[in-house]
Amino acid sequence: MNENPNNPYPKLLFVFGNDKSLGEEVAKFLEITPSSYEIKNFPDGERVPYQTETVRGRDVFIIFTSQNGQEIDRWLMDYLRFVQAVKRGHPHRITVILPKLVHQRGDYSYGREPKMSDFYPSLLKTVGIDCIIVCKLHNPASQTSQPAMDNLDTTFLITDYICERFTDLSKVVIAAGDLGGSKYGRKIANKLGTPLIIVDKDRSKISGETQAMKVYSYGDISPQIDTAIFVDDVISTGGTLRQGADALGEQYSAITNFYAAATHADFGKETLNNFVKSKFKEVWVTNTVPVSDEFKNEFKKQGKELVIISVAKLLAKVIDNVHDGNPISSLWE
Repeated sequence: MNENPNNPYPKLLFVFGNDKSLGEEVAKFLEITPSSYEIKNFPDGERVPYQTETVRGRDVFIIFTSQNGQEIDRWLMDYLRFVQAVKRGHPHRITVILPKLVHQRGDYSYGREPKMSDFYPSLLKTVGIDCIIVCKLHNPASQTSQPAMDNLDTTFLITDYICERFTDLSKVVIAAGDLGGSKYGRKIANKLGTPLIIVDKDRSKISGETQAMKVYSYGDISPQIDTAIFVDDVISTGGTLRQGADALGEQYSAITNFYAAATHADFGKETLNNFVKSKFKEVWVTNTVPVSDEFKNEFKKQGKELVIISVAKLLAKVIDNVHDGNPISSLWE
C-alpha cells in the first residue's frame, strides 16, 4: 500500500540504456529496486523492449544513460519503443530522465540540416510522456514546454567541488575557453568571488582560420594567482580548452596549475590526445554521460586525473520532489 499522502500513485523507476551505473546509483539513494524489463531480439535485427511488471496507475520514472559511440541512436530508438510500451500499460504519469539531452548541441540548423535539439523531445511527446528532466542544457532556449521540460542546474556541483579542493580562492581564476562559455564562466566566478578570464579565437575575416587567441580579463588578476579552472557545460574534443590554456599560460606566466570542469563528458576520439598534450593536470566531469573504463585507464596511464562528480543524489531528490509535488529549484538555488 502506498502511504504517501501527497501522491497516492506508487513510484516506479526503470533504468534503461547500455550503461546502468548512474540509474542504479539513483535507485540506491531512493531506496527502491529498479523495475524490470526485457528486450526481445528478432533474427532480422529488430528489438522490442517491454516491462515485465504492471505499471497501471503508477508514477513511472525512466532514466536513460548510454556511453558515447555505443550505438547510441539504436538505444535511443529502443528507449522510445520502451516508453510507448509503458504508456500502453496505463500508468498515472511518465517522467523521462535524460541526464544529458541527446543531440542538444544541435540547437541551430544550418542549410538543410535538421534541428536536432527539438527532434528527440518531439518524439518523446509523440509516444506519450508527460515530462522530461535533463541536466544543464547547452542552450537554455532548447527547453521545451511541449512536452514540459525541467532543466536541472548542476553548477553547484562544480562550485562545491572547487571549494572542497581549494581553501584559498584568492589564488584561483575561473576561465572560459570561448565567448560561448563566458556566461557560464561568469556565473561560476561570481558565485566563488574570483576574477574571470575569457579566451577567444581571433579569426581572419577573409579565410575564417584561427590566427591567434585573445585573452580578456575581468577583475584583478593578481600575481599570487597560480591556478586557472576552465569551465564549460560540455567537453567534447577538448581542443578549445587546450588552446585556451596555452594562450592563458603565455600571457600569465605565474599561472601554472590548470584544471578543466564540465557537466557533460561528451568525449570523442580526439579528447584523450588533446588532454595528454595540454597543460591540464585534472579534468572534472559529472556522470551524466558514462565514461568507459578504457578511457579512464588510458587517461590515468598518461599521467592525467579524471574526477567523476556524481549527479545521482540530485536526481534522486528531484524524483522524490516531483513525485511528492514539491518544487525542485530549491535543490540548487
